[in-house]
Amino acid sequence: MIRIYLFTYGGDADEAIACVRCAKAAIPESVITVVDDEAVPAPPEARRALVAYGARYRQSIFERNGNLNGPECVRGIISTLARDAADDDIVVKIDSDTALLNGAWIRDMAGSGIHWCASGADSRQFYGLCYAMTGLAAKRAAAVLMQAELPPNAPEDLTIGRTVIDLFGVGKGKIIPPWTPQNRAGRWSAWNWFSVAVTPEKYAGFDVVTVGSPRPPHISKADRARVMNALFRYRFHKKEDGSSC
Repeated sequence: MIRIYLFTYGGDADEAIACVRCAKAAIPESVITVVDDEAVPAPPEARRALVAYGARYRQSIFERNGNLNGPECVRGIISTLARDAADDDIVVKIDSDTALLNGAWIRDMAGSGIHWCASGADSRQFYGLCYAMTGLAAKRAAAVLMQAELPPNAPEDLTIGRTVIDLFGVGKGKIIPPWTPQNRAGRWSAWNWFSVAVTPEKYAGFDVVTVGSPRPPHISKADRARVMNALFRYRFHKKEDGSSC
């Protein structure tokens, strides 16, 4: 089973809805759970939309320290990922502002012998926008992190990532290099808010796209969900003649 977890809060409700739409279209058989922040939850209409688009909805009480930082947040996230997982499940954590447009890299983990997969700067760490691990990896990492001494500002992605890599080794995982001008074969990317030539058509062929990259002052936060929904429409609802609907 593929289990996808999205940790969000009221300020990202629109992005969370778009994220769920993309994830469900990319991996229809997945079980998607939105973990909202009880302290700043999504409004009722957003919760209804999340469920309508195929997600389960729950709230968490652990402190998130702004952007998923700190020991309580790290432990809250990894324990959530591990809680319902069978050893051979694939467990995915994704950010609200990230569009999953192709789930093949997640499905390919089953039976491959690898225990983790993510995009990252090097083989010893991975980015938090979207990562996957086996249920066994999540449970073993949870057992370690629930007992570990963590710094007050411990970032969720680096802390969990390094723990999983330390437990299973570089050879039992896969780092996917993101797109850069030097790596044009990369299939993970960040929406370029500063480009006048950027379009959903140019990004719809990527596997994972984050819209959480810096924006110029004249572009509002509301445009993040707009772009994610445009990516969803173009990637999953193209007409047979190739135009977007």
